[in-house]
Amino acid sequence: MALGLIGGAIAVPSAIFADSDAAVTDSATSSAVAQDAGKTTAGDHVITPQRVRDVFDDTFDRKDPVSRFVLDPGYGHLKISAKNTGGSTITFSLVHTDSGKQYIVKTIGAHKKLLWDSVNSFSQGLRSGNYEIQWRAGGDIVHVTAWGVSGTDSAKVTPQRGIGVIDVRLTGGATAATGFVIPKGHGHVKLSIKNYSDHPVKVSLTHVGSNKEYISALPIAPHDTVIWRSTDEGYSSGMRSGHYTFQWRGADYKVDGHVWGVVGTQPADVQ
Repeated sequence: MALGLIGGAIAVPSAIFADSDAAVTDSATSSAVAQDAGKTTAGDHVITPQRVRDVFDDTFDRKDPVSRFVLDPGYGHLKISAKNTGGSTITFSLVHTDSGKQYIVKTIGAHKKLLWDSVNSFSQGLRSGNYEIQWRAGGDIVHVTAWGVSGTDSAKVTPQRGIGVIDVRLTGGATAATGFVIPKGHGHVKLSIKNYSDHPVKVSLTHVGSNKEYISALPIAPHDTVIWRSTDEGYSSGMRSGHYTFQWRGADYKVDGHVWGVVGTQPADVQ
C-alpha cells in the first residue's frame, strides 16, 4: 500500500544501475470460519482463495468525494490508510450502505496520516456487503490519498511492506513522462495509476537501459484507477533493477494523472 511513499518527477540520467532480473458478519465469527476462513469446496477439492484483498485505492482532489467498496463474506477485517495532502482537516465516516450502520467517524489533520484497524474496535470483523467512505473538509476541497485492505484474519491484514519509489501528479500537454528507480533485489512492483482527466489515456513503462517495455499502451478510462502488479503480469521473478520511464499519452487531449508505486523483495511486499 501507499504508506511512506517517496519520490517524484525526475530527469532520467543516462547512467543506470546494473540489471537484476531478479467471513465475517456483524459482531461475531464462528469457530468454523476462524479455522477455515475463506475456504470453499467443489466436489472433493478444497479451494482456498487469497486471505487478503485490496478493496479500494483512491486519490481525490475535489469537494465531498466518496470511496465505495465491497467486503466479501469472510473478509470482514479491514485496515484503512489515509494521507491528508491538503491544508484543511478532513473528516471521514465509514458506513455499511446496505443497513445504514455507521461504523466510525475519524478526523485527519492537515498534512497528517491515519491508519485505522478494525480489530481495535470490532475484533470479530465488520459485516459483509457494500460500504461507503464519505470524505469531507468543512466545505473545502478534499485532498486525500487512501487505500483499504480486507482479510479473513486480522493478523493477515498487514500494512504495505514495500519501499515507495514514486508519488507524482502529472499534468501538461498530450504527453508527459516521469521516472523512478528500482533498486537491486527489489524487482516486485505495484503501481496505482489514476486518470483525472475527462478523456482516456494510455500509459507505458520502459526500462531505460534495455529499452524493454513492461507496460505497453495500457488504456485507462476517464477518472479511473488501475492497479498494476508485476506478479499479475507474469514477472514472477521480478523486474530488472535500474531506471524506468513512465509515460502518459492523451492523444488530442492534455493529460492529468497521478502515479504512485512501491517495490519489494518478494511478491507479498506489494500486495
